[in-house]
Amino acid sequence: MWTSLKELIWEKRNRPFTFIVNVAGLILAFTAVIVMYTHLIGEWNHDADVEHRKDIVRVEMSWGLTGGAYAPWLGDVMPEVEQYCRIFLDNNAAVHVPAQQETEEVFIREKVFLVDSTYASFFSLRMVRGDSTYRPDGVLLSESAAKQLFGESDPIGKTLILRHNIPLTVQALFKDIKNPGIRSPRILGMLETANRLFGSKMTEEWDFANFETYLRLKPGTDRIQFTGKFKQLYAAKLKEIGYKEDQISQSVNQDLIRNYTDIYFDNEVLGFADHGNYNDLRILMMLTILVLGISIINYVNIATAKVAEKSRTIGMKRILGAGRTSLIAFLVFDSVFTCFIAMGAAWALAQGLAFFLQQWIGLGDMSQLTFWSALVLWVAVPLLCGLLSGIFPAFYLTRLNRFDTMNSQRNESLALQRFKSGLMILQFAVSMGLIISTLFIYKQVNYMKHFDTGYDRKNIVVVHGNREQVLYSKYPGFRTALLQNPAVLKVGASKDPIYNIRERGFHLDVSGWDNKGAAYVTWVDVPFLDLMGLKILEGEGFHEADQVIKDIGWSINQKFIINQRMAKEIASLAPGQNYLGGNRIGVVKDFNFRSMHEPVSPMYLGLLGGFNSQIDVYIRIAPENREKALQYIESCYREFYPGTLYQYSFMEDDYARLYGSEDVFALKLLFFSVLSVVIACLGLLAFVVFFIEQKTKSIGLRRVMGATEFQIMGLLNRNFLIRLLAGFVLVCPVAYFVVLRWLSDFAYKTELSWWVFAGAFILMFVIALLCVSMLTWKAATANPVNSLKNG
Repeated sequence: MWTSLKELIWEKRNRPFTFIVNVAGLILAFTAVIVMYTHLIGEWNHDADVEHRKDIVRVEMSWGLTGGAYAPWLGDVMPEVEQYCRIFLDNNAAVHVPAQQETEEVFIREKVFLVDSTYASFFSLRMVRGDSTYRPDGVLLSESAAKQLFGESDPIGKTLILRHNIPLTVQALFKDIKNPGIRSPRILGMLETANRLFGSKMTEEWDFANFETYLRLKPGTDRIQFTGKFKQLYAAKLKEIGYKEDQISQSVNQDLIRNYTDIYFDNEVLGFADHGNYNDLRILMMLTILVLGISIINYVNIATAKVAEKSRTIGMKRILGAGRTSLIAFLVFDSVFTCFIAMGAAWALAQGLAFFLQQWIGLGDMSQLTFWSALVLWVAVPLLCGLLSGIFPAFYLTRLNRFDTMNSQRNESLALQRFKSGLMILQFAVSMGLIISTLFIYKQVNYMKHFDTGYDRKNIVVVHGNREQVLYSKYPGFRTALLQNPAVLKVGASKDPIYNIRERGFHLDVSGWDNKGAAYVTWVDVPFLDLMGLKILEGEGFHEADQVIKDIGWSINQKFIINQRMAKEIASLAPGQNYLGGNRIGVVKDFNFRSMHEPVSPMYLGLLGGFNSQIDVYIRIAPENREKALQYIESCYREFYPGTLYQYSFMEDDYARLYGSEDVFALKLLFFSVLSVVIACLGLLAFVVFFIEQKTKSIGLRRVMGATEFQIMGLLNRNFLIRLLAGFVLVCPVAYFVVLRWLSDFAYKTELSWWVFAGAFILMFVIALLCVSMLTWKAATANPVNSLKNG
């Protein structure tokens, strides 16, 4: 073995270019594998920190949520339930730490989870220090949140203010949750705080679904039997509360129990959960395999290109008595040895790039690896790649008899030439396929960001509010003050961002409705429709007189505006039938209020006021007076809402962030595309070197016969460019159907333009031409006498 190792090292010293190209391609491919492997390990082991995750289920009565009273009731009536935990999300809540001697005043916005006292044990929080026992006004902080709020000082026992009027005392700190999961809380308050926020006993309500409810079942509980029993009890409870039979049937005949481990990859599940994307994972896995495949093709191409050189060595060994098995083992060992060297270098490169890759594309977190998963990566990947890339050259080089291998002119058969040509075509095809896919993803993202959504989002400043802050009672005065400045053109308000309405409204029993009978809803003020450029097609919009009625409270006389899609859905209802708890006064032209993944759904607009206190203020400004307008808006805000957190954004930026996941996915694809092109070019360079070496005498003869440098370059380049064209023809239909499948997830999609395919070919053509021409020019301009002598 040591003799073979010394021989391999000596050979690589004599052929440094070949070795460097091979190793460089493998290093880049293995770096991609390491980066993707760590990401996959994290995603597949999501929520790994939750000890009893396999015994946990979530109760889902209304869009993943339940009323607050159900959890303790289920704990009492179902012996299968060992423990329960309710979660209320106060999204984008203002958290304030007053200035103290050792710390400055801090204002942040953060997701605050209000939870039962069982949360820490239920979800296996790793406590750092402090006392996590129940305390109504207590709060638990992650280490990062504690540092952000209190700096380097000890936060235990100190006070933070939630929503400017609810003081909470820091009880304990817990470790930050780094592994992927459905929830990564930084601030945990007690559930009683929800009652303090809303001045009511939310936790005792049956009807208002505001809580995620989790149950930890006894190990071995049969889920089917448990679900059946739960539905019977649930139906009885609904009847006790006063539900009608048809309402009970509709409520019970749906999926009510979901395994905790099924939530993360199910993007259709609502609630407060974060989600992974299974389709993106599959695509990234395929990309990694393709990049690795390109590097293996490189290795095989280069190994078979050296057939003349290698065959003499193999022939000599066979004449000296070496058996075919030992020669195959020697050649495969050469490949495996090279792969292990590349893996070591790739590991160092991945470590060095980890921070950059995490910031850029969200990949490369090496902390996800355990000892055993790292060992699999270190051993299995280079061993498998070494075997795959070494077996064919080994069997091919040892198949001839010992005397034929000494004759270099007989070693490269027509079949081998075709095989190598096929590998190069495949390599070009994969690279162009990735380029085409990347270009289409960027084209789709750009299409979504500039799509005509049906409302005008340009030059609109959004002042973000929440329940304790931009209250409706102060909004009219704030709006009047804003309009005093000529740089402020229009002002309106809504409960939800107009581009991402999430609230579901009343359930309608309409035949053929595909949204389970619930339309989307948001609440706006009178000027909002004019501000956004929303067009009323039938009836009328809201008037100031309607606002007076609304401010009195909820009544049957309240008015609603529905969109065109909803008008079509309710066409089957009898004229004048009350279906919204109020009166329909108009129909607004359809506009996109959700992601471009979804078509326009039924929705209606209600009038702000009364119980609506959570609003965002939308301000259209004159673009030529942007800075003055921003200064004036802030000064007005400080006047009306002193001591609160001022936060604004531009609506165009908010809309663009709606497609942040597509942006990141496009960057990931770009990363793999660049790797594939670089690896392909490295292989192409090495292959051209060997090709030119074999054609040295032929080049010299042509020069002597009067051929010009450009004629020789044309002859040499032609073979490679023909293969590039063949790869393009091969990949076009495949790329077309792959991109078409990806675009099928969008309700609104860009065109499959021919110029994207042409652009990918031209880009690869230019890159390949530059790579080949650098070497063919050198060969074409060499002294023909030397070419004939050395050929």
